[in-house]
Amino acid sequence: MPLTLRQQEIFTRFVEDPRLERSAGGFADLGVGRTTVSRELRKLVDAGLLEATGKAYRLNQTSDAFLQWDLSRAPHHRPAVRYDPYLLRQYQPGTTFLLSDEQRSVLERAGHVERVEQARDKGKSYDRVLQSLMIDLTHASSNLENVDISWLDTKTLIEFGERPEGLTQQQLRLVMNHKEAISFLKEHAAQLSFTQRDLFDLHTLLMQGVHGIAAGAMRTTIVKFDDSRYLPPDNPHVLREALELFCEKVSAIENPFEQAFFAMVFLSYIQPFQDGNKRMSRIAMNMPLFRHALAPFSFADVCRHDYTFGLLAFYERGRHTFLAEAFTAAYVKSAARYAELVTHVNEGGLLGTL
Repeated sequence: MPLTLRQQEIFTRFVEDPRLERSAGGFADLGVGRTTVSRELRKLVDAGLLEATGKAYRLNQTSDAFLQWDLSRAPHHRPAVRYDPYLLRQYQPGTTFLLSDEQRSVLERAGHVERVEQARDKGKSYDRVLQSLMIDLTHASSNLENVDISWLDTKTLIEFGERPEGLTQQQLRLVMNHKEAISFLKEHAAQLSFTQRDLFDLHTLLMQGVHGIAAGAMRTTIVKFDDSRYLPPDNPHVLREALELFCEKVSAIENPFEQAFFAMVFLSYIQPFQDGNKRMSRIAMNMPLFRHALAPFSFADVCRHDYTFGLLAFYERGRHTFLAEAFTAAYVKSAARYAELVTHVNEGGLLGTL
């Protein structure tokens, strides 16, 4: 909830020393009565920011509300958080799930497995879905990398080679590399898996021609972020071990949606490459969806704020639920469009161009 000035002032006192418990009588200097302070404290409890401990109050640092408040602050107001190997080690494929039972059921229904399976048998209709994905995912992922290109400009660039105005050579390279990586995934989906070799091949395509970047190789440099206090593994041995364990665990996941989400989350978290890690996660996560002929995930319907916040929550607090909610909601929307496309083609409909 938005805080009033008085609530913000009271809440700030708790933030100054998160370990300290405070009672209503400890705010006499605010110039308002104890009853008023008590009322404001109860509102902060109702909002999930505080918790009551008898007659005193303290920060509720485990609540969603507190986390949303905390991660909305400038990074320099938050403590640095190092890579936590436990998050990956404790995950047991087939036993542990990042997506809830309900979310997996929703995704399964949204994927329209039966309809898309028919499309795969017929051939051209599912290929048309993947062609549409190439435009959608290239556009959405490029925008998430701060390349200001419209969907229509992305389409004309990919399909007709027409370079839009206003793009630098580096931005053009970033967009076209998306196309090449998605094309590779589309053509070799049946053979690709979450091995280091296949991940390195995808990264090579994503980063080819980008000056100063080691494409298709594990990073040897330290990664830092402007918008997060998360510190990925900086020890080469730890990084190598993390990537090996990631490949082992993601390959053992049977549910394609859980596998896709796990890949998206942990490739971003481990940061195995010098650059392009989130781009890699957005493309590589589609491997199991392609392989099972499910509606792919384009990121076209993901709210940028929800995606960024979800990553921050996992990076700095190990909380995956926000990203899981954003992923599920966005997939339902985009899968519906691809299902309509499949139905249209299977029923003999034509798809023209502008």
